[in-house]
Amino acid sequence: MLSNKTKLVDFHCHYDLLPTFGREPGAQLSDVTILGVTTTPLAWLKNLKVSGTVDRIIPALGMHPQLISSRAKDFEKFSYYVEDSRIIGEVGLDGSKNFSDSLPTQEKIFSNILSMCNSENPKVLSIHSLKAESKVISHLKEHTNSSSVTPIMHWFTGSVTQASKLLDMGAKFSFNHKMLKTKSGQKLLMYLPRDSVLTETDLPFTSKSYSPELHRDLLVNSVDMIASFWDTSLEDCTEHLLKNANIVLREK
Repeated sequence: MLSNKTKLVDFHCHYDLLPTFGREPGAQLSDVTILGVTTTPLAWLKNLKVSGTVDRIIPALGMHPQLISSRAKDFEKFSYYVEDSRIIGEVGLDGSKNFSDSLPTQEKIFSNILSMCNSENPKVLSIHSLKAESKVISHLKEHTNSSSVTPIMHWFTGSVTQASKLLDMGAKFSFNHKMLKTKSGQKLLMYLPRDSVLTETDLPFTSKSYSPELHRDLLVNSVDMIASFWDTSLEDCTEHLLKNANIVLREK
């Protein structure tokens, strides 16, 4: 699924919310592949159309848990498109203070999404799990298996014990530049097997401004920090992360 030109992969970017959405990113991102996650299935068709005209954009079908309290009806469209999308995201659960009231509905929708994805056509899921890590783990155990679903834990802030349980289910973990500057993010990185590590940006939510140059720089910055913690060269780290990305995105 990755082109031979790709050197960097952004496994979690809200591409449809960027000011450059729909335009060819140009030379600045010529070696970057972007997984464009969405927050509602209503955005799927627009993203699918753009991905057909813009190189190295992979669209993802999503239903963000933080929107479920106000836009649960959007989920009705999810089942219409799920078979057309190999990448699913952003989906998951959010148990933080502002969204915990909708957790029962979130769980119902998340379990339905997982059941839909647990099919003959393998799916890759970018999963939000803030303050709901244990519940996410329980739902993954109940509704999926590693042959049909590859979970990618987006900006994971749970414990290493929880990370271990997710690793047992074949999960990968995507790191961004902000996450890698925290002690918890660094601890997680050093705990995880290197083959389970991927990169992301979560743009536009992780920067006050945006440009294609900045986008690439943030990915390079993340790879550079990972290389430092792994005590390896930037070149070797880039190659290893690209290998990880190819394994996740290859056809099973």
